Amino acid sequence: ENLSLQKQFADLLAAHGLTRADIEPQYTCKRCEDTGYVDGRICSCYRSLLKQIAYENLNRISPLTLSSFEDFSLLYYSDVSVNGERSDREQMRNIFNYCRRYADNFKKDSGNLLFTGATGLGKTHLSLAIAAEAINKGFGVVYGTAQTFALSLERERFTRTEESGDDTLDLLNDCDLLIIDDLGMEISSSYIMSAIYNVIDTRIMLKKPTIISTNLSMLELEKRYTERFVSRVIGFYDRLPFRGKDIRMQKKLNPQNKQN
Repeated sequence: ENLSLQKQFADLLAAHGLTRADIEPQYTCKRCEDTGYVDGRICSCYRSLLKQIAYENLNRISPLTLSSFEDFSLLYYSDVSVNGERSDREQMRNIFNYCRRYADNFKKDSGNLLFTGATGLGKTHLSLAIAAEAINKGFGVVYGTAQTFALSLERERFTRTEESGDDTLDLLNDCDLLIIDDLGMEISSSYIMSAIYNVIDTRIMLKKPTIISTNLSMLELEKRYTERFVSRVIGFYDRLPFRGKDIRMQKKLNPQNKQN
């Protein structure tokens, strides 16, 4: 009877121009059949979606579309040379050209960059300009302030579940380009400092590029973190010291310059 029913079923399919494959569910993930679980454990497809959502959440605050190399102006930097040293404008032109070449030639094992200098000198602007170029090339970029990452890492440390996993930590370690803005401005704790060091150290070992911007000097970084931390940064990062006067303040005090 079973064989007879199977033949009848096959005949019906043939009569309608169908095969058995046509009536089988077309799963996106054949491993878990779109349930998200395999043998009671989270499937890789489900974890990948969780990571994608976490990636989007981390980048939601990033003004990636607001910064580009084209709208970076050197006119805000003084072209006056003091004591025979290069002017702020010449210094920033060199940094701009360096960042431009870095973005044009970006790949998964590009070097690491450390942007130092006072606030409002264009560190965030150029790091986001590099990010935009990397994204246009199809690379995965995670951008955020050190404070944002610190809060996410701390929250997941105390609210960890099987489904949430270590989304932030995984993204910080796995993304093609990580940009940590305002390093040193995050809430300080032994866990946070250790977590940030481990992320930076892991990416160095994996040869994954990272861009760090900070308002702190190297001495201040050493006091806040450790000599070991600064030693790793000095050894594996190209330092680009930004110079000049606060551009945001210049724009606020003289709106006409902003229009020009």
